Amino acid sequence: MRGNKTGFPVDTAANRRDGQRREVLIPATIRCPDGESFSCILRDMSPGGAKLSVSRRHRLPQTFTLSVPGHDTTYPVRRVWQRADAAGIVLDLPKAGES
Repeated sequence: MRGNKTGFPVDTAANRRDGQRREVLIPATIRCPDGESFSCILRDMSPGGAKLSVSRRHRLPQTFTLSVPGHDTTYPVRRVWQRADAAGIVLDLPKAGES
C-alpha cells in the first residue's frame, strides 16, 4: 500500500474503476462548514471515493472535511449519496488550474 497525492492510502491492487472497493474499518471525524463535528467510520475505500458509516440522525452537508487519526491533514470531501446510516463520498480536490 502507498499513499496517493492527497495522502489517502491507496491499495494499488484495488486501484481499478470497475467498482472494486477495499473494506476498511477506520475511525474518522466529519467537520461540517457550520463548525459541527461528529464521529464516523470509513467502511470501504476505492480510488474514486469511500463509504462512511454515520449516525442516521446526522444529515451530512454537500461538502465537509474528513479527518483521519494519524494523518496530518483534513480531506475536503463531497457527499454523493446518503441513506440511513451510510453515505458515499468523493474527495473534493480543486481541478487543475484552480486555486
